Parts: sequence; structure tokens; C-alpha cells
Amino acid sequence: MTEKTNNDIPTFIMNSSETSEKRRPYKKYAIIAVSVVLTVAIILTAILVGVYFFSETQKEIIKFAYMRADNSKEDVTSNLNDNTVQYHANTPDYEVWAYNDFNRDIQVTKFRYSEGTNCYVTALNRTMAQDPSEIKVPTEVNPKAPKVKYQVTYRTAKDPISDVSFLCKSARDACKGISTYWALPSCEDSTELKRQKRGWTVCLGYGLWTVCYER
Repeated sequence: MTEKTNNDIPTFIMNSSETSEKRRPYKKYAIIAVSVVLTVAIILTAILVGVYFFSETQKEIIKFAYMRADNSKEDVTSNLNDNTVQYHANTPDYEVWAYNDFNRDIQVTKFRYSEGTNCYVTALNRTMAQDPSEIKVPTEVNPKAPKVKYQVTYRTAKDPISDVSFLCKSARDACKGISTYWALPSCEDSTELKRQKRGWTVCLGYGLWTVCYER
């Protein structure tokens, strides 16, 4: 800074270098402020997008429970994201999980009873299965399970499936480490099979079906 006198009145002249020195901190603070604002905006946008997609995903999943005739509960889960319908029932005689996979057109049933736990894989009969888009939450409180419409008997393979990686994730996780067998529809009536006591037969119910497995 230099000083000049004119008529005994002092005049101060600011050098350009000194002006620049004073402006630099303000520029620095402005850059930091803009960076902070942009960072916060990006974080908020990411959070809002995540919440949106999570909400949309949750809209595609429907869960509710029926009360069965034996006063046990049957859980139903319709998942439009992976195009499956899942059933779970825990009765005094057995516990069953069923996975109707409409992408692969297969049905996987896992059940636990007095003699052990097994999984069975069969072709999905779409005429007997409710599509995920058809599943609606019942309007009544403590809805009763629908009446059985179908009865099917399957004859199971003797040897377990060596690789179950083709199953949907939920069924694959459920049957991990458990003997899993192919099952083919039998033309024989399950009542006749039980009366003859030929081989091994177990019957269980879920959804609209009574399903029997025989080997």
C-alpha cells in the first residue's frame, strides 16, 4: 500500500496484489460451500430414489394369513417381483412350505413331519394354481382358508436331485441340504393308495389343494 499527499490530504492507493490477497479466502470459502451443497444434494437424491424403489418393490408383495379348520394359521405371500406365490402352514401333524414358480413353471413343496423333512419338485399346473396377480388381501378379519378344490397324488422318484440350483432363490434356500426329489402326477386315487397301504404315502393340504406323495 502506498501513500500520496494532495493538498495535505492523505490518499491511500491499494495495490492489485493486495486486493487479490484479500479475495482469495472468499473464493476458497465459496468453492467449499458449493461442494458441500452439491454433496448434500447428491446424498438426498440417492436416499429419495432408494426409498422410492423400495416402496415400489413393497407394493409388489402381498402377505396375509388364513385360519384353517384345525385352528392353525396358513401364510400366503404373493410376490410379483419374482412371479411366485408361497404358502406356509404349520399344523399339529406337519409343517409345509410350497413355492409356485410361474417363471420356471415348477412347484416346490417342502414338508416336515414325524419321519423327517423332504422337498419335492413337480411341474406347475397353472389351471390349479392362482397367479400372483390374482392374489388379493381378504377384506374380512381372520379370514378362513378356502375350501379344497383339488386333490392330486404324486409318485416320487427314488433318487434325490443332485443339483437344485435351477430352483428359485426362496425354494433353493428352503431346500438347501435337504433331500429333494422329482414328483410326477399319479393316475391312481390317493384314497385307494392309502387303503392298500402300498409303499409310503403322506397327504398334506395348503391353498386350494390336498396333495399326496407316494413312493
